[in-house]
Amino acid sequence: MSDDRRLRPAAVLWDMDGTLVDTEPYWIAAERRLVAEYGGDWPDHHAHAMVGFDLRDSAAYMIEHGGIDDLAPEQIIERLLDDVIKSVRQRIPWRPGARELLAALVADGVPCGLVTMSWRRFVDPVLEALPPGSFSVVVCGDDVERGKPDPEPYTTAAELLGVAPADCMALEDSPTGVASAVAAGCVTVGVPNVADLRGVPGATLVPSLVDVDLATIWASSHGPERTRRRLTLAAVIAAALALVGVTFTLGGDNEPIAPPGEIALDVWAPYWTLDDTLADPSLADRIGALREVSPFWFSVDGTGTVIVDSNTPASEAERLISLVEASPARLVPSIIDHLPSGAMAALLADEARRSRHVDRIVSFAREINADGIDIDYEQFAFADNPTTWPTTSPAWVTFIAELAEALHADGRTLTVSVPPIYDVTTTGEIGYWVYDHGAIAEHVDAIRLMAYDFSTSSAGPVAPLDWTRDVVEGALKAVPVEHHSKLVLGIPAYGYNWVVGIDGTCPADAPGRTGVTSASIDDLIARRGGTPAYDALSGEWTFTYELELSDAVTSCVQRREVRWIDAEGVRDRVHIARRAGFGGVSLWALGYDDPEVWATLTASLSGEIPVETTVAS
Repeated sequence: MSDDRRLRPAAVLWDMDGTLVDTEPYWIAAERRLVAEYGGDWPDHHAHAMVGFDLRDSAAYMIEHGGIDDLAPEQIIERLLDDVIKSVRQRIPWRPGARELLAALVADGVPCGLVTMSWRRFVDPVLEALPPGSFSVVVCGDDVERGKPDPEPYTTAAELLGVAPADCMALEDSPTGVASAVAAGCVTVGVPNVADLRGVPGATLVPSLVDVDLATIWASSHGPERTRRRLTLAAVIAAALALVGVTFTLGGDNEPIAPPGEIALDVWAPYWTLDDTLADPSLADRIGALREVSPFWFSVDGTGTVIVDSNTPASEAERLISLVEASPARLVPSIIDHLPSGAMAALLADEARRSRHVDRIVSFAREINADGIDIDYEQFAFADNPTTWPTTSPAWVTFIAELAEALHADGRTLTVSVPPIYDVTTTGEIGYWVYDHGAIAEHVDAIRLMAYDFSTSSAGPVAPLDWTRDVVEGALKAVPVEHHSKLVLGIPAYGYNWVVGIDGTCPADAPGRTGVTSASIDDLIARRGGTPAYDALSGEWTFTYELELSDAVTSCVQRREVRWIDAEGVRDRVHIARRAGFGGVSLWALGYDDPEVWATLTASLSGEIPVETTVAS
């Protein structure tokens, strides 16, 4: 290699699954469906253990651990491929910054190779979605005798490119992939996704391909000309990125203004937590870290006029609004529909009444000097008969378009909080399509998905992670890609205390289901002698206990089960939103959190807690 060529890699070799595209969740979902078909479970530790495997090794692992004895390895591979290809053809989940960096390198004449353990018929749909010539060579799992972690895939790619592996840089996300690239002699960059790369030898770890400083990594691996090479490669890539309109920083002393994957934090602030919320000495600092605060004590009456809930403590409400106004956070009050079934649908269907309703909302926003409005009309979904949705939906979309136009003309924003729409291929239903998430996306500034209260009538998870992923995936499919950054994932910091069994006859005033929060749970655990356990599959904590109840006539023992979402679960859900490219998360609710939840939440938002510590999404 000439001295000039030593200033940058002779080629950059890319892993695909988890590095170029975030298809690992597709593979994991396909594995779970196949194992479930044979009556088994496929926990995360098995799914994660296979990340980066050659498909033949994956098939053997699933036979051993998944109880799939009736299928040959080749049949397992074909079943998985069919499932994942179907998902990829619906939507390719590109990893943040991957396409931009690939385009920049190609534009500057740096050859790129794809080195993947996926088989070619799965790779083809991804290649078809990229500009022609993005990869000079492609090495697939069915092209080599020995897959990763053997070095053969990377040595084969380098040979096809006519360069030495030591003159190549490899980008990988899995321990097996890193081992393969390192064994081949490549300068290896680890970009953690599902698998944990901490402690994996031989790779320089970076949090994302958006802010990756390839220049420093390459320079640090090539001896005495470190500074010169760093500056040269940084200038080369920065120039190429300018050609494709990318604005992040590579090399030098300047940091990106917005770290990759960093997303905003909104909160709902219900009136019933105001006493505890205002007593928190760190409240001003917390509010200062927020994008939007939504006071949750406004609704509409039958005329469409905004009113205050009569239970709201007026002075406390005013204090919170004053704190928000004095902070960088935006005041975006929620307006709730508590009207009888069908009433709001009828209002919106009437052009004159709808117009007056828009005017009254705008007047309300001016009156309290709000920065925006959050519309939270849930009666369509939970009180109205779904047979009314075909009529309600277009009226709703028209209302949102007219309200957005009026608020925007007044210098204010429009957020909507809506129940989710689901992935029909996963759940067998399409969720609350009455809200037409895709149609309203072009008008609003944010769409908050209320991804909680999965279980309401009987004991069960609050917001299981698999269901949360379905909610996210459904939204990504329903909402045009150019509006994905408007999506906001609603995250719960609460749970429920359920009665799951009764021995005897309980008094008439015996408690039923009650609520718990991250702020209150420690007291309950101490009083009931609970032994909490964290379920990584659902992302929730649980414990059980017995409660003896009696009065002068009756007595019973209630068997109770408590499920709630604490710091770990909040972290996992933030990372699902970050990986999906959402613009933010919204916490339900201010006052439910505790210091640990808050610290974990804010660190996860900015990426200070690496994504690889979370349960896979």
